[in-house]
Amino acid sequence: MAGTIKDAWEEGVTRRAGLVTRCELYAAFTIPSVCPPVGYDQQATELQTDYQAVGAQAVNNLANKINLALFAPSRPFMRYDVPAELAEKLEQDIPDLKGKLALAERESIRLLDQLAARPRLYAAAQHLIVTGNCLLILGKDKGDPPRVLGLKKYTVKRSLSGKVVDIMVKDDLKFDELEADVQAFLKSKDANYAKMDPEDPRSCGDVCWFTRVHLMPTGKYRVECYIDDHLLPQKYNGEYTAEELPYRALTWELPDGQHYGVGLVEQCAGDFAALSALSESALKAAILASEFRWLVNPAGQTQPEDLEESENGAAIPGVAGDIEAISAAGAGVAQGLQIINTVLTEYVNRIGRTFLLGSSVIRDAERVTAEEVRLQAQELETSLGGVYSRLAIDFQLPLAYWLAGQLGVKLAGSGLRPTIITGLDALSRNADLENLKACIGDMAQLADLSQGPLGTILNFTAIAEDIFAGRGVDKSKYVNDPSTQQQLRDEQTQRNVTEAAAPGVAKAAVEQANQPQG
Repeated sequence: MAGTIKDAWEEGVTRRAGLVTRCELYAAFTIPSVCPPVGYDQQATELQTDYQAVGAQAVNNLANKINLALFAPSRPFMRYDVPAELAEKLEQDIPDLKGKLALAERESIRLLDQLAARPRLYAAAQHLIVTGNCLLILGKDKGDPPRVLGLKKYTVKRSLSGKVVDIMVKDDLKFDELEADVQAFLKSKDANYAKMDPEDPRSCGDVCWFTRVHLMPTGKYRVECYIDDHLLPQKYNGEYTAEELPYRALTWELPDGQHYGVGLVEQCAGDFAALSALSESALKAAILASEFRWLVNPAGQTQPEDLEESENGAAIPGVAGDIEAISAAGAGVAQGLQIINTVLTEYVNRIGRTFLLGSSVIRDAERVTAEEVRLQAQELETSLGGVYSRLAIDFQLPLAYWLAGQLGVKLAGSGLRPTIITGLDALSRNADLENLKACIGDMAQLADLSQGPLGTILNFTAIAEDIFAGRGVDKSKYVNDPSTQQQLRDEQTQRNVTEAAAPGVAKAAVEQANQPQG
């Protein structure tokens, strides 16, 4: 590695400077705290907010929906599957193994809640939506919740295929905030640290904790920690496989050949800029329209002092034409405000549909059916399928490995692999269910046609096969084979014969009972 760790960090910061500037603007449109401006001090400075709050509402709404879809509190988001090769070797032990794996799945979700990790997962979703990037750091020890870092706290390099090859993280600390063994190590390395006394906070200066993650030729990742330019002892360093690596550079959408991702807010930046400008114009126009002044005839009997000093209901000298109210509302401002509000509503609805806001999904009409609302909401959520597929690989899968490791279940190298069953998979199951319901509806209509004059003209078996194929439904799972169909028809015929004969049998039994006994 050429140069010092500080040089490498500054190089990475310079390379992403333009991206950070843009992300500060996107955060200003939505949630400024996600990427605050340069020089922001939480203790002394108030974050500047935009003229509208639609951006914050949209981001928070979508972040909630994504978290509920990916990490539903009612069920595990992963399933630990046993590969076929391993199943053949274990044979009789498979049921017992599956039972233990099912228990591990439930314990994983319980641990996720015990660590209070959901607020951090929610923060990760916010960062991804606004800036398109965040770094998820999974805790090393059991009980350590994950950390979520914004774009300004780390740098990343990727290969052409998008694989992470280098990550750098910078944390600013005070010397007395370091662990005792780290303080002792630094004092032994540099005399400047020897002057710092943890018992006297005033003597403790600032230090920079750098963490560097780089891909080695072996395919493993090497993690090294530095304080300023001093490499810390091996206790703070280590090597990890790709599955076990606790540093995860997440993206919303990663363009080919790029190091950093693109967020949803950037994709809608034009709409947010227009919404901000229109909101400012609407506010200023409303203030202007609400202001008025009194125009007093200088040749009349009424004087300005009469208006200013008189109380409500008082009598003042003058005639009707001496005083006239003037307002910007009468100069076309009110009409302009109506136009602004009309255009503003259109932008709010466009952003709302993109970010799955329920009020924007429902059309403006007197009667809107619940089915229509459900279908529109499902259509919009399906549009996130590409995002779900990426998050399943980059977000959920590493989290599944980490949770298993926290519970003492080592998946890497065991042949066991978690399968993500929420997000995109859930959307796919919903789509399959909708196709099946539509197929059943088509078959019901087909049954009605078969009872009419077309019953002898059309080949309903061929039509049914095309319906199943067209809807993408596996016919073999739901349609009985010909022999089963014939058996069911015979049983139905027998039931019909029995039911038809039942009245005659009952009548004969009654007559026989009424005959006199000889």
